[in-house]
Amino acid sequence: MHPIFLQIGPLTIRWYGVCVALGFLAAFWLFRRRARPLGLGDDATTNLMLLLFGAGLVGARVWYVARYWREEFAGNFREIFMVQHGGLVFLGGFFAAMATLWAWCRVKKLPLAPLADALAPGLALGQALGRLGCFMNGCCYGRPTDAPWAIAPNAPSLAAGIPRHPTQLYEAIGLFDLAAALLFMRRVQRYPGQIAWSYALLYALLRFFVEFFRGDVPHDAFGRFTSAQVACVLLFAVAWAGSSRAAYRAAKARRAASRAAMRMTGKSVP
Repeated sequence: MHPIFLQIGPLTIRWYGVCVALGFLAAFWLFRRRARPLGLGDDATTNLMLLLFGAGLVGARVWYVARYWREEFAGNFREIFMVQHGGLVFLGGFFAAMATLWAWCRVKKLPLAPLADALAPGLALGQALGRLGCFMNGCCYGRPTDAPWAIAPNAPSLAAGIPRHPTQLYEAIGLFDLAAALLFMRRVQRYPGQIAWSYALLYALLRFFVEFFRGDVPHDAFGRFTSAQVACVLLFAVAWAGSSRAAYRAAKARRAASRAAMRMTGKSVP
């Protein structure tokens, strides 16, 4: 791994920034294709993706700065804006982007669930590419281990040279699989919002378990968990409640439609 992608004189382009950009483009391309059948034009799709990306970037950075204010930012305010050095917390960006999507749908008077379904696979794909950027950057590293697949990062200095769990790759592989599963789910989808809720449920589980192998964050919540794991528990609970409610309402609507059809054909209704 090496954090520098390209250096031309004073211009330094880091792998982290390259992978985040590729992740955004991949998510944008996939969302654009899936949003067209919903009647969302290319201009509206572009504007929405830029809005969500901006909100997500701000939310991810705010979470990180708030979490590591004393360690990294208290005496170095300029570093707050140096996102190319790393330091984004996905869950902060996720919550900010989802709040923005909800507000945008309210303003535009558009249904939230179908748009969230269209967005979810691209989001997982973009995350996976972003985690590859974390791997190249040396951030989000794992705990020391003697496992045969352990990797010794060369950055940052406090972790360099020590074989560790490649937690960035654990999550990236899981997210690539999740993106593929969400794309397939479209064929068997039973109700609006199912793909989006499934993303939230499965990502919360994935992130929760990967966090046990993280070595760059304190496991100080309730004695052994990270703050991200606490957030994942909350996300899972909300997604479980939301998906259960949506599935119940969809099943109820199907039963009502079936009864109406039976009445029209003159058959008895149980």
